[in-house]
Amino acid sequence: MRYTIYQVIILVGLVFLAFVTEQLEAVGVSDGSGIFLYIIGLLAYIAIVVGCFSLIFYWQTKKSETFLIHPIWEKMPVLITIVFFLSAVVQMFLMVFGGGQELVSEHRGFMYLIIYYFIFLLNIMGVTMVYKTSRRELTKRQIIELGGIWTVGVLAVIWFII
Repeated sequence: MRYTIYQVIILVGLVFLAFVTEQLEAVGVSDGSGIFLYIIGLLAYIAIVVGCFSLIFYWQTKKSETFLIHPIWEKMPVLITIVFFLSAVVQMFLMVFGGGQELVSEHRGFMYLIIYYFIFLLNIMGVTMVYKTSRRELTKRQIIELGGIWTVGVLAVIWFII
């Protein structure tokens, strides 16, 4: 029960993080005038979010013996890839044809929800890739840690390419 409480606290912390980030943008802290600070701030934000999701995964290993052991993890890279691309297509469709841009601009919380959702999917993908390559050599905790590190690294590279 205590690990569930920890997980809920992390989720509440993610909501608080979105609120704080929105307030910082409202006062112009991340307006892009200092591009280096903006990039460092964005990478720190991504690392904090991925770290929070990794903590949730770690506490799930404490709650469930089958987490990262269940046979579904063998198929997870394919499943997560399909879910990721379907989600991206649905999001693009909603943004272009479904009035998603107005919804996000009026209710900025949806933007953070979308960001968290895709970072969550990428984090699961990172964990599953580490699981598939090193599950016999690493503990569950190490798999989750390396998955988080890979996720932050991939997102940083993607951000610098964009």
